[in-house]
Amino acid sequence: MKKIRNCKHCYETFESRRSNHVYCSPSCKTKASYKRNNYKYISGHYKKQDVEVEENGQLMIPDNVSSQIQSLEDKLAAFQESLKPTINAAEIGNAAIGSATADATIYGLKKLFNPSSLHATKGDIEKLKNSINDLSNLIMNIKNI
Repeated sequence: MKKIRNCKHCYETFESRRSNHVYCSPSCKTKASYKRNNYKYISGHYKKQDVEVEENGQLMIPDNVSSQIQSLEDKLAAFQESLKPTINAAEIGNAAIGSATADATIYGLKKLFNPSSLHATKGDIEKLKNSINDLSNLIMNIKNI
């Protein structure tokens, strides 16, 4: 026998399918349960509240939460300490030696296997000038003959 009732959560009228129905829908039943058991809606889901309020309005934080907060603060302090910049002369020297060695190796391999890929040096430019002058002199000599 169906009976018209008021939902205990949203107070809307509904037709109960059974005699012990007190909520209009499963969602109202769930929301009423959350309300009874101190659940709070937090960004897309419900979460049980562990925090209690004192008489003067300040929050009482349970011991396990305060120990977790202290642990996180300690980890944060250690992390910040590890981020402090340190300059070590030995590290700078090793980096300079490594860079110079790498550059020398690359230059040597290019000179050995593909010399045309290297940049022109002052000596190369002087050789080119001399070659152009020699060609120019040769052309002038041919014209004069």
